[in-house]
This record gives sequence, structure tokens and C-alpha cells, in this order.
Amino acid sequence: MSKKVKRNILKNVFLDFEKEENWLNNMCKQGYALNKIANNYYYFEACEPGEFSYRIEFLKEETIPEKDSYLEFMNEMEIDHIAAINRWQYFRRKTILGDFTIYSDIQSKIEHYQRINIIWYILAVIFILPAFFLLSDLLLSSFMKIDINLPSALMNIGFLIIGLFFLKKALPLTKKISALKNDQNLYD
Repeated sequence: MSKKVKRNILKNVFLDFEKEENWLNNMCKQGYALNKIANNYYYFEACEPGEFSYRIEFLKEETIPEKDSYLEFMNEMEIDHIAAINRWQYFRRKTILGDFTIYSDIQSKIEHYQRINIIWYILAVIFILPAFFLLSDLLLSSFMKIDINLPSALMNIGFLIIGLFFLKKALPLTKKISALKNDQNLYD
């Protein structure tokens, strides 16, 4: 028995990969193993409940040979590459083979979170920056009696809200990175 689940584009573009990982692992515990992602759908096949363990990784920007070499290494570790969506990579491994972690040390986990977090911060800055222009326009208009362009002001407010959304995505990862760095310092 197979199952097809629609991917929510907004939810998956602004992915909380740990929640998605948990969801994929819970689906597998219910007897549905992810076997591909295509055309905005997750495709599942029947499996023994809990047969696989899933991990999602955000790869560095690498050349094709480096990526191919990495995927070959994962294959040698008996880890299957299920799908790729941009730099997001989906992996699974049979649970009978033991615990499945991509990051075996604190430093590599920190680097992974930082790769994701830098994107959230860049997007936050890109969208919050116009709000500063709105603020300067508001200040100037109060002193110089200049009319504010309402559509432009509303658009900047919308950008501010989007920027705050990205900032909201970045802050928890920043806390995780900080906690991991503290843990790392304890072991050094």
C-alpha cells in the first residue's frame, strides 16, 4: 500500500527540518516509508513500522563532484539518498543497522545549523531594511509636512512582518548554536 501526501509549499520553503524529520520518522513508525519527493508530493510505500530512520541535511554549496562524493560516502554507510530539494537532502537508513546520525560531533552540528541560520538572517535583513526607510519617511513627513505614499508604506509594513518572520526562524537556531558551543567548550 502506498500513500501520497501533498507538500505545503510555504511550510516547506520555510522548513523546520527537525519537525519534518520527526514527521517522516513518525510516518515510518505507522508503516509508511518515504521513497521519493516529486511534484510537491511526498510518496510513501508500505514498510514494517519503524523499519527506517530519516534525516534531513542542508548541504554546503559544493561542486557536483564533491556532492557526488558525499552521496557515495553516505551510500557506503548504507544510507539511502531519497530526495533532494535544492540544497536540502533527504536520507534514510534501516533502523536494524543502528543509530543514524549525520553529525557525529558538536562542531559539525554547529556548522549545519549555521548554514541554515545564515539564510534566515540574510532574508530577515533583506525584508526588514525597507521598514527603516518607512521609519525615516515617517520622521521626515512629521517635520517637513510631506505626504506619505500609503501603498508604499503598507508594502514596507508587509516587508517588516516578513522580515520578523525570518528573524523568528533564526533566533531559536541561534540559541541552539550557542548551547552547542557551550557544550563544546565544556569538552575542550
